[in-house]
Amino acid sequence: MKFLFTLLIPAFLFCLPLQAEEVNVSSSAKIYNADINHAKEQALKNVLHEALKKAVGNLLDVKTINQNYEVIKNQIYRFNSKYIIDYEVLREKQNFNKNLYEIIITANVDDEKIRQKLEAVRILQNSLRKKRLLVLYHNRVPKAFPRENKAAASALDAAQQAFAEQSFRTFSEATLRQVYRSLEEEDIVGRPVDSLIALALNYNADVLVIMGMNSRPLNKQQGTFYRATAVVNFSVYDTASGQQIAQTNVEASEFSVKKPSELKRDILLGIAGRHASLENVRRTTEHINRFYQQTDEISQGFSVIFSGYSPRRESLIIDYLENNAAFRKLAELKNTFGYLELELFALKRKSILRRKITSDLLELEIEVATKSIAGNNLFFINPNPMEEKEFEAEMPSVDNSSGI
Repeated sequence: MKFLFTLLIPAFLFCLPLQAEEVNVSSSAKIYNADINHAKEQALKNVLHEALKKAVGNLLDVKTINQNYEVIKNQIYRFNSKYIIDYEVLREKQNFNKNLYEIIITANVDDEKIRQKLEAVRILQNSLRKKRLLVLYHNRVPKAFPRENKAAASALDAAQQAFAEQSFRTFSEATLRQVYRSLEEEDIVGRPVDSLIALALNYNADVLVIMGMNSRPLNKQQGTFYRATAVVNFSVYDTASGQQIAQTNVEASEFSVKKPSELKRDILLGIAGRHASLENVRRTTEHINRFYQQTDEISQGFSVIFSGYSPRRESLIIDYLENNAAFRKLAELKNTFGYLELELFALKRKSILRRKITSDLLELEIEVATKSIAGNNLFFINPNPMEEKEFEAEMPSVDNSSGI
């Protein structure tokens, strides 16, 4: 029975909630006046503190931690029971040579709660988790499963859902079907990563995750169990720069007492693939957070609406926003006659952003009035809609006649 437990541990580990991060840490405490019990208690406090430090270190870079140490200490490090789900002591002993009590544990830390607290105290910017993320299944090795494979489809679905739960903005099923049609129509399947990044940019994705999946040969364990192992890999890119953010590779296994049929093996690989996808999402989310913190890409997203302007003035507005260094990124969400809705990222506060847009457009002889500024929305209207007809009339018309 002990052997059975050992075999099944790898599969069970992946069943932990996505927000639970397992960390192995060690620490110690000085033994004073031969008081072993007190040293043991202090060593446990120290090692739980180290577990929290390790979890925070996976979300923040060293510079950010150092700059905000007092806040992190008071808001997180002081509350072991709040952020540590459970722990197991792997080893503890008295070190007679150094007069220390030493302890090693494995702990499950609720890094989702830690992330929420860091966002609440404005150390971790929430906008890092508001990026558009495209997961693209792409065969990059000869023995990779095709996207139509049931096990691969199950793993891909798990990845999509997990990234959405991490607050990334993912794409609808309809949009994903368009993406894959583009892949087939443009024959991008055999092309380099640059082509896939360009495709992601066409759909306004900030982050591209290229996913692949294959399997290990069916393996009989010690003459007792058959092991089906799925291998899922993620390659993660920042689409704006083309820079690779992370490369992760995770294996997960499911077991069968009897030799599984092909159908049963596919089911086992589907379950294992989902576990591997979840672990890949956890790892890559940490890398994505760290990447954008280190590159200072922590701008805030705004929905900006302009109502009552002519198409020509709308073009001038878009041109101004696209070519202004104060704005990080611009995406056109909706453009119908007299109504323009944009998504804009900027480092400025909403009030400052509103004043800047208003004054800058006035210099371009485009008057704007603020209708509402609820939440992260800026709604501008044309205070003089009648002038739009005059503006259109003043613009030179294009003579399409051939003159022949």
